[in-house]
Parts: sequence; C-alpha cells; structure tokens
Amino acid sequence: MTTAVRTRDLQRVHPAGTCYSLSCNCDPEDRGQQSEHPRACAYLREHLLMCTSEVNRTKERLTQFAATSDLELAAIFVEEGTRSPAAFGRLLDTVVRDQIERVLLPSMLHFAVLGSRGRIKDYFEAATGAQVLTMP
Repeated sequence: MTTAVRTRDLQRVHPAGTCYSLSCNCDPEDRGQQSEHPRACAYLREHLLMCTSEVNRTKERLTQFAATSDLELAAIFVEEGTRSPAAFGRLLDTVVRDQIERVLLPSMLHFAVLGSRGRIKDYFEAATGAQVLTMP
C-alpha cells in the first residue's frame, strides 16, 4: 500500500516512486510507474470495530484482499469520528480525481451508516464510476 505523509503545512511528501495520483503536484522523480492492475482505495469506519488492533487487522485484510484480487491499493481511508464523514469525503474526492476503479469495504455496513445500503452503493458507483466491493 502506498501512503502519503503529511507535514505540518499539509504538503504531501512521498517516498521516491510511490505517488500514483494523477493530480498530485509532487516532483516527477517521486512518481511511480503506472501499475498494470486496476487501482483501488479502501474505506472503513473505526467505530464499527472493537479496538485499535481490530482496525489494524482489518487494514491488513483489506490489503491482502486487494493483492489477491490483483488490485493496486492506493490508500485506506479510516473514518475516525461519527459526526462528520470527513474520510468519506476524501475518499470520494480521491476516487473521482485519480480515476480509481474499485473501492474496497470490510462490509456494506461501513457504507450503510451514510444511507441505506443499496442506495449509497448505487449512488457512489453512479457518481464515481468506481465499483464498490466487499471482502468475503
């Protein structure tokens, strides 16, 4: 999984060759080669899981699921609060901006808190063109 580190002034700092964003302003030498695999992002809601270790295990499972599904996992968005879906907003922006093809969820419950299961999935897929997948 590729992660971007944010500094205090909120500029992105990428390890060399790890940026896959189509719209990032990083230096050309920081850009990675385009993957042969479809790109994916993952999303989970922290409060639906029992503890920090379960959040970490879920991230590992999402990473393994992406690898076994031949997907290039670009980022995992973790919703930390229950009041405002800030991570969901960042996920939506990233999927549209970077033309992400798949969004991975531990289960549809992680989307269902945003609206009815079928409607939020259908709306998200129609708005972004990305396919929403859940882990088996």
